[in-house]
Amino acid sequence: MSLRAPIAVPVELRADAHRAFRLAASIGEDGLFLAGSVPFEAGRRVEARFVLPDGQGLILAARVTAGGPDREEADERGELAFVEPTSDARQILHRYVVGRLELPA
Repeated sequence: MSLRAPIAVPVELRADAHRAFRLAASIGEDGLFLAGSVPFEAGRRVEARFVLPDGQGLILAARVTAGGPDREEADERGELAFVEPTSDARQILHRYVVGRLELPA
């Protein structure tokens, strides 16, 4: 698991013809936590679309690793693991985390 930094941006989740919107709570190079549950079952592959605070937009394939439609939104945070993000996407996310956590470059 990589470092994760706090973030509060809307995330559009798409799977087949379904889509949902959730708020991201934290993000890292390997995935993100959502403020509420994920409306798709664990193991499901989804597309996650979001814009970082610096204006950089990303569209990443992800797999639902925690949450699901049968969970109470207030009881569990959803988690997505990015599936083979490009090196460019990893660098963008890395820069965000390092900057947000004020770590040395």
